[in-house]
Amino acid sequence: MELKRALRLRALVASAAGLAVASSSLVAAVQVLAAIGTQWAWLAVATAGMLCVVAAWSFGELAGAFPTAGGVQVYMREAFGPTMALTVTLMYVLLAMAAGAAEAYIFGSVLANSFASVPILGHVPVVLWVTASLTFFLVVNIRGVEVAGRVQEVLTSTMVAAIVLTAAGALFLGHPVSAAAKPFSVVAFVRAVAYAVYLYIGFEWITPLAEEVQDRLDLPRAMPAAVGVLAVSYGLFTGAMGRVVPIASLLASPTPYLIVGETLAGKVGFWLLVGISALATFTSFNAGMMGYSRIVYAMAREGSLPRFLGKIHLRYFTPWSALSTMFAIELALSVAVVYTHAFTVPILLAAAIEALIYALAAAAVLKLRRTRPTLARPFRAPGGDLVIAAAGFLFALLALGTLWPPAPTAVPMLLAVGLALAFAYARYVSSWQQKTGARPPS
Repeated sequence: MELKRALRLRALVASAAGLAVASSSLVAAVQVLAAIGTQWAWLAVATAGMLCVVAAWSFGELAGAFPTAGGVQVYMREAFGPTMALTVTLMYVLLAMAAGAAEAYIFGSVLANSFASVPILGHVPVVLWVTASLTFFLVVNIRGVEVAGRVQEVLTSTMVAAIVLTAAGALFLGHPVSAAAKPFSVVAFVRAVAYAVYLYIGFEWITPLAEEVQDRLDLPRAMPAAVGVLAVSYGLFTGAMGRVVPIASLLASPTPYLIVGETLAGKVGFWLLVGISALATFTSFNAGMMGYSRIVYAMAREGSLPRFLGKIHLRYFTPWSALSTMFAIELALSVAVVYTHAFTVPILLAAAIEALIYALAAAAVLKLRRTRPTLARPFRAPGGDLVIAAAGFLFALLALGTLWPPAPTAVPMLLAVGLALAFAYARYVSSWQQKTGARPPS
């Protein structure tokens, strides 16, 4: 049984942008401001965006060469072997879910605080807001990716438009705060670009949908387009925040964008930013479920994960078992974050892992070009090997910048533990496959 081919370019762009647009990204934008200041923040966001366009080209070439729901696991296996491929993929999925848990916590906190004085709604706990949103998109995705794609288009378009309009209001109508310009520093700029990479995290998660697109060239077209949308939206919003609210005040709040809204237009602005936060969380969860469920489905189909995770719904032709299992894990992680309030650590972990993935994608493109020059490539990343290699090196550097102080020491420690456990499981699976003669399909 095969997945249904129903996705078009517009839905792919919406899904790619929708996964990256999140409430936690609006919080990460404040870290960019704190690192480099309002004057240079837009340049950090733009630089990260240009690097992510090159990463999008790399993923576009790999997705064209290997159009499978396996996504990054297949790309890494073809380039570097099964053990490393499974290690990277496990970290990818688990950390994406951890970042989703942080996102759920921020979203739930926003709603709980916003409706605190409203009868009935004021008594709804954060956990219930989290559970309701996750359940909604579980149902939407199980019912079929075509339905999920239409929902994604509406949510992403509305949310991006609201972000841009809010930023325009702050830039042209808001009263600028007086603050000394931060002197430009190369070290600070590199750190700001590293934080800005988080603003684009997830655009490549549409590659597992390769078996469901109608035109194979739509994937490499959609990802750079989504990065462009994100660059404009986040660049404007980041600059707008620093213009109308002191950076110190933004850093002191877990929901700094709500301060921006209230500063601009009182309660109307406050509720507008609450709506943006809700849409951002919804788009992130919807696209996230759509993407990582396909990766888990493909891993189960080839024997890297339990086989029951590879079941397809008989009516909707969607990976319902992977979706349901990942929902349960995501919900458990979200509840843990709700009660520990430790949402910054998974955010930084996700940023570091994604930067490493982008670097590895560039390395995979270069290696496969050398070792398999006759491989069919419907799309070839422009710019030549030098551009791909330079971007890969810079992403590796940015990953280190994300882990370096002032990042909490728990970030590199948890990353090391996670990598060790993922590698041990990958070695076990590879050993079992060799003993039994099982070989994952290409």
